[in-house]
Amino acid sequence: MMPLQHDIACCTLVFLIINLVNANFQNYLNQQHRPLHLPDKRFGFNEYSEYSDTGERDKGSLPPQWNQEPYIYDNEHLLQGGTDSVVDFSDSLDKNIVWDPNWASNIRFGQISAVSIDPNGNIGVFHRGSRTWGASTFNVNNRFDPNNGPIKENTVILLDKSGKKLFEWGGNMFYLPHGLTIDSYGNYWITDVALHQVFKFDAEDIAMMTNVEKLRNRRYNQERIYLNNRNFNILFQSYNPRPSLILGEPFEPGNDETRFCKPTAVAVQDNGDFFVSDGYCNFRIIKFNAKGERILQWGRRWKYTGSIYMQDPPPNMFYVPHALALASEFNLIFVADRENGRVLSFSANNGTFQKQYKHPTIGTKIYSVAYTKEKLYLINGPEPQNSEPQNSEHIRGFILDVHSGDILSQFGPNHDMNRPHDIAVTENGSEIYVVELNTRTMYKFSQGINASVQTGKSEIKSKPRHEPAPLTDSNANNPTSGGTTTATLVLSLVTAAVIFIALCVAIAAVVARCQKRGCLLMRKRMRWEAERRENFKLSSLLEGRRGKGFKIFEKRPNPRDFSKLNTEPETSEDEHPENSLARVI
Repeated sequence: MMPLQHDIACCTLVFLIINLVNANFQNYLNQQHRPLHLPDKRFGFNEYSEYSDTGERDKGSLPPQWNQEPYIYDNEHLLQGGTDSVVDFSDSLDKNIVWDPNWASNIRFGQISAVSIDPNGNIGVFHRGSRTWGASTFNVNNRFDPNNGPIKENTVILLDKSGKKLFEWGGNMFYLPHGLTIDSYGNYWITDVALHQVFKFDAEDIAMMTNVEKLRNRRYNQERIYLNNRNFNILFQSYNPRPSLILGEPFEPGNDETRFCKPTAVAVQDNGDFFVSDGYCNFRIIKFNAKGERILQWGRRWKYTGSIYMQDPPPNMFYVPHALALASEFNLIFVADRENGRVLSFSANNGTFQKQYKHPTIGTKIYSVAYTKEKLYLINGPEPQNSEPQNSEHIRGFILDVHSGDILSQFGPNHDMNRPHDIAVTENGSEIYVVELNTRTMYKFSQGINASVQTGKSEIKSKPRHEPAPLTDSNANNPTSGGTTTATLVLSLVTAAVIFIALCVAIAAVVARCQKRGCLLMRKRMRWEAERRENFKLSSLLEGRRGKGFKIFEKRPNPRDFSKLNTEPETSEDEHPENSLARVI
């Protein structure tokens, strides 16, 4: 009995140890990879404020909209490069990024608000023609006067790599252009801040403008053609594609499920899901599926008092989210938080904050961001006119390492830019395009793919990095979280090793015990062998046969009552009662 109890105790101990290891491991995973979600906040319509794109800003009309406890954020950690990189950083332009002053210099633009690159490497430009955005463009309720009419000039222009114009369209369609994104399939995504709408134009309709024969057979909407002349050339010049998707209500600003207020940009994933930065009034990011159905949203407005921030803004609050960029390999969405002078990265799945990029060399205004090959391409902007000038800050482009946040290099023309508004980069990083808003200028920069980059006072050879991007914002909120995570991992490994050794000792003890005394199966088998040998004895066989006979007879039906004769054996006479009766006679 004792060996059996010992074996049961050993088995129970083994199962307890296995459960303990599994529970500890699951707890460790839950602590390290628990997702952090942002609160879903709503806004009232009275929170909108006019905020022009030309620098004429009424900052006094932006009171704080909610009381919030001070948000503690480590400024030194936000620099991502540490204080040493700030002191030693060189502000010279990268010689390996060359500006082409003659590119598209013969094309006249209005205020250029956006630039994007299509799958064929052509460059799309979105400009405002003869219209400008000033202090009187919107009223106090952020409404644009429709009586001003649409922009008559073509506002969308497609250029090839040499700067030659391929075609243009968009005349009499848009009222105040802002954002242009050409996705990986060639679809055009446009935002109009006067209409408060987002448009999608299919690639097939865009390509139709380059095929005259298809246009000849196409049915035109005569309401969209403002000239009565039926000449085909006039029809061709007046043709505008129809949007396949429209979000928002025309000229109706709002903050609900169907309305925007001055949306700024769009970023599109390969599966068709897309993000919209509802930037000038609502300060939020909204994600939609391919059908235009809302999936999620996050973001609130950060209180702003003049040119001085009372405290560092938390990562889920923006002040004019102005541009978007996607890093598909890391499943991240980057947001250029313009007036906070930073770029924030979030999970493209659920909007969880990942990392912040901010550097004093860049300044307090970041207008746009682009991503490719584990690098961020940024353009900054000037300080407000009523603030003190910052002589140490140059208006130009910056290249940052997406992992460390360090500034790798700076680029620009031979002079500082005036007010760059948007940036686009080819997939391999060899070409960079920047558009100016006020000077109506477009820049093209060529970059050697294997060129060295500058960091600090030295030059390093750019090498591909394969470390993954962070998946939680624990590093951003806690500067010492890296050491804590390492210590926890080491402690978990040591604990697992001790438990594994104890498990091996317990199993060895059970095996030794079984070998010494025989395990349950061995003892049972020995008992079976003894019983089998006992069954071969003659007495056992006879007893077994007699017992078997009794069992057989017990199963036979017997109509006679043997309650008083149950001790006598049954005979064949019982089966034939007539024979017994004959003998008696």
